Amino acid sequence: MKRFQNKVSLITGGNRGIGRAIALRLASEGSSIILFGRNEKDNRLVEKEISSAYGVPVKSYQVDMSSRKSVEEGVEKAISHFHRIDVLINNAGICRLSTPFAEVKEEDWKKTLSVNLYGVIYVTGLVIPYLEKEGGKIINIASLAGEVGGIATSADYVASKAALQGITKSLARELGVKHINVNAIAPGFVRTQMTEKMRIQLSSIPLRQVAEPEDIAAAAAFLASDDARLITGTTLDVNGGLYMN
Repeated sequence: MKRFQNKVSLITGGNRGIGRAIALRLASEGSSIILFGRNEKDNRLVEKEISSAYGVPVKSYQVDMSSRKSVEEGVEKAISHFHRIDVLINNAGICRLSTPFAEVKEEDWKKTLSVNLYGVIYVTGLVIPYLEKEGGKIINIASLAGEVGGIATSADYVASKAALQGITKSLARELGVKHINVNAIAPGFVRTQMTEKMRIQLSSIPLRQVAEPEDIAAAAAFLASDDARLITGTTLDVNGGLYMN
């Protein structure tokens, strides 16, 4: 029996990059998949890709993570179709390349925090009641930037990811009694559309390798599985040794 047989996984930002890779990995191990993404065309492409490759139930929904109403509607539709959620992957996020603090405008702060932080707050609060039914997993995709103060990223992004690690610990402590594991993954440089404009110095990475989205997906699959049943409140660093905690 596959690790995620009879499980339903919700991945925000699941239509590209790390989110897409996580969705494909969980589907390959038997999970039904719910995708939240803003771009409906990209949503449909990944939905079709998963269905064709693995034959598991999959539905995508056009959701704006910065809008509580949009998130509520997405969760309502997903529950109406699947009737349960076992794994929540909070992956949706936006990133700005390094900008001096004083030049980051108020609207930039609001835009970044509305997706990277408030989007997580919205969807997690709505999904927890379903995770409580049989115990579930929450995995927050944080960032190396939140641990070291940013590498080629701006303060608004750094703040949002640092906050996500704090939320991970708080939720892990609160929800442990309900048998819900809450962990984070902090990638370093990952080869995605979001990072393609960054200058990556391989010499700064001990393993001399840039992560692929599939590397983060492998870590997410581990944390979402029963193999990680006693791991909670932890941030798993996947960065080739760029940051060692």
